[in-house]
Amino acid sequence: MALFRRKRRSSPAVSSAGQARHQPWFDHGLANGETVTCGRCAGELGVRLQSQSSVTVSHDGALDGIALICTECGRLICRDCALAASDNPYLPKCHHCGGGVTIPMSR
Repeated sequence: MALFRRKRRSSPAVSSAGQARHQPWFDHGLANGETVTCGRCAGELGVRLQSQSSVTVSHDGALDGIALICTECGRLICRDCALAASDNPYLPKCHHCGGGVTIPMSR
C-alpha cells in the first residue's frame, strides 16, 4: 500500500511559460454588495463574493439577481443568460465565449 501526498499549488497559478495565469473569478476588482449590469441583457445584478474555502449548493431561485463571472473571458452575466447559453440546465455557460461561469471569489 502506498501513500500519496497532494502537491499544493502556489498562488498565483503559473503557466508553463512562467507567466501568471489570468483568473477572472479572483482578479475582478469587484466589491461585495456592489451593483453591476449583465453583459448580455443589461439587467441589474448584485455582487456576492464567495470565499475560496466555501461550497455553494444552489437551488431554483438562489442565484436570481446575483452576478456570475465567466472563468475564461471575465464577463459578468446573470443566471438566466448563463443558462440560456447552455444545453445543460445544471451547467451554465458564458454567452460570449462558452466558458464556465461561477460566483466571483474573494482573495
